[in-house]
Amino acid sequence: MSRIVLALTALTLLSACGIKGDLERPDPLWNREEAIRRECAEQAARNLPQDPRCAAVETGAQTTP
Repeated sequence: MSRIVLALTALTLLSACGIKGDLERPDPLWNREEAIRRECAEQAARNLPQDPRCAAVETGAQTTP
């Protein structure tokens, strides 16, 4: 019984390791522009904070060379 408790405690402590905060979401593989536009429209409709990719799609600026 104590081994199970010890293992669960260790897993709980290890699960706290890693990147803090929000993870950056990767771009879609297919229909990239359309998917980003759709996601930005949904965020705007729900009054959620805008993803940084939304500004690039709306202005036409490219973030990568």
